[in-house]
Order: sequence, then structure tokens, then C-alpha cells
Amino acid sequence: MLVQNNIPLAPLTSFQLGGEAKYFISVKTKEDLTKALTFCKKENQPFFVLGGGSNTIFRDSGFPGVVLQMLIPGIRCMDTNDEHTIFQVGAGVPWDQFVEYAVKQGLAGIECLSGIPGSVGASPIQNIGAYGQEVKDSILKVECMNPAGEIITLTNENCKFKYRNSEFKSGIYKDWIVVSVTFQLSKLKSPCLRYPEVKKVWENFHSNDSITSEQETPNLELRVREMETLRNLVIQLRKKKSMVLDVADPNTRSAGSFFTNPILSDGETDQFIETAKKHGFVNPPVYPESQGFKKLSAAWLIENSGIQKGTKYPGGVGISENHCLGLINIGGTTTALLEMAESVRQTVFEKFFVRLEMEPVVRP
Repeated sequence: MLVQNNIPLAPLTSFQLGGEAKYFISVKTKEDLTKALTFCKKENQPFFVLGGGSNTIFRDSGFPGVVLQMLIPGIRCMDTNDEHTIFQVGAGVPWDQFVEYAVKQGLAGIECLSGIPGSVGASPIQNIGAYGQEVKDSILKVECMNPAGEIITLTNENCKFKYRNSEFKSGIYKDWIVVSVTFQLSKLKSPCLRYPEVKKVWENFHSNDSITSEQETPNLELRVREMETLRNLVIQLRKKKSMVLDVADPNTRSAGSFFTNPILSDGETDQFIETAKKHGFVNPPVYPESQGFKKLSAAWLIENSGIQKGTKYPGGVGISENHCLGLINIGGTTTALLEMAESVRQTVFEKFFVRLEMEPVVRP
């Protein structure tokens, strides 16, 4: 195990922001992780687990402890039958690499999560989702290690997945480290076309008759072709919004969607609708979430509070030119980014009385 000192963190995050890590350890095996945690305990140092860096914001002062870069590899087929295939995937595997691997086998369950940056280990933490899919619906179990170095395997139910949340993000397993994730993907389910934007684009390229139906013996070649087509369409949609990392596109120097879509009770939703009507919005977008709750669009709230795409803020930060949920770094600082985020939150609250919550995690 190699312990490095004073390693710059900005190059390891999608925001390209942050100072240095006091200590830095690359973790490629469970044994590496055990040794790294022993080092943290011996040196009495706090630690932070870094995956792909797409949902992490480091302070300008850096991290005053040990950054553990999770690089555990491996995609192992654990079981397969006529209906599904089960994979155990190392926490360090790039998320989109795994999605591509699954799609090329005609497996459904995560195809609409194509193009999302980050690592597999981070996927259950915030229950990543996009275009009508959430990763929780494909996760069977999560293998973790606690700060004492003990391994435990949690079921899907143990994780208590919610919208962009889980027990790993804000619950009892917050200090536990994801080592691997086990997924069950379907050989029979049709490509996911729940999201209107995806369905509309899909129908521009294919007739509804060509969509693979759920059947006992699907045409594998056709199924793979359709799954790959849908994946490519999703990636193109994300690219138009600068939601796919691209060094040639400065608008991708972000965390993707910076704010989560607000979840309101039915009563709070009624109050929001009345407030929106006072501003001339007769039918603001409101979506069903769960019993007694509705979901709003954070993007709609930002745009209709008067904040425009491409807006520049002091300190070298701004709003993406292609999506108002993309808060971007334009050669600025973490301090400036967080000040802009608070300004956006306040502007939305003053108009609609709805508080936006940040999706990326800020590390001290």
C-alpha cells in the first residue's frame, strides 16, 4: 500500500476544483482497503472515499485527512438463466463501462443510465437515476466494509433506497465503504421508454412495432441492436445538455444536475401551485412520487425564477449554456461555486417558496 502526500484533488473531480489531500491512497483490493483503514486509525486521520469524482466538491483548502481512491476492478457473472443475469461489479469500475457491457449483451435495467459519470461503488449511495430508471431497481445487494475493517453484505431492502438517497448517503451506513455491487439485469424486459423525452426521440427513429417485447425467446441480435440504439440516444440527449463529461465542452465542468427535484407533500404541492398561479404559471409541472407526495422539476423552478442558461456569477463560475441544472466552474473556486449555489437556491425560494437541495457532496 502506497501512501502519498499532498496530492492535488481538483484533477480527480469533474468540477476541477479543490485543494490537496493531506494523504492519498489508491485502493485496488479489499486487502488494500483494510490496510488503508488501519493506517487511518493509527494516524488518527479522517478519511473520505473518492470514486469517479463526479458528485464530489472539495474545499479550496483541500481535505485534511486521507482520501481513499476506490479502484477495485472486476465484472463477474454470478448466475444466468433464461430470464436474467446476475453480476458482481467492483466498486472502482466506471459506471458507464458497466452499462455498455450490459447493453452489449441485450440486458435491460440500466440502459437509461448511460453516460452518467462516476463509479459503480457510488451508484447505490445516492441511488442514481435518469430518464425513468433508478439503479435501486436493478441492485440485489451491496458488499461493504465498515471503518473497523469488517465486511458485511446488505440486501436491497437494507439499503432503504429513496429518491437520490439511501442509508449510505444519510443513514446508518454513512461511514461504510462500498466494495462491490451485485446487479440483476433482465433478458426479457423491453427497453425502458417511460420518460417522455426518451420515448419521443426513440419514436423518431423506430416504429413502436420494432421495440423488443417481453417474450420467452427474444431475438437476441435484434434486442442487442435496439438496446444499443437506445443507449446511444440517451447519451446524445445528455450531450446536448452537457451532461456527459467532455474536455472539449467547458459546460461539462460540473456535477451534472446540481440540485435534486424537490419532493413535496400534497399540501405543500397545493401551496406551490397557488404561488405559481400568482406568477402567471397556470399548469406548472408536477409529477406523482409516492402516496401523499409529489415531485417538482428543479430545472423548471430555476428557469422560471428568472435565472437564465449561460448566466455568469462572480468568482469564475456560472450556469451551463445548455442546462440550468448545470452549475459550472469557469476557472473559479469552490467558495465561488457554493456562493452561486446559495444564490440560486435563494432566488428560487423567494419566488416559489420551495427550497432546492444540492445533489453533490461538499467535503470539508
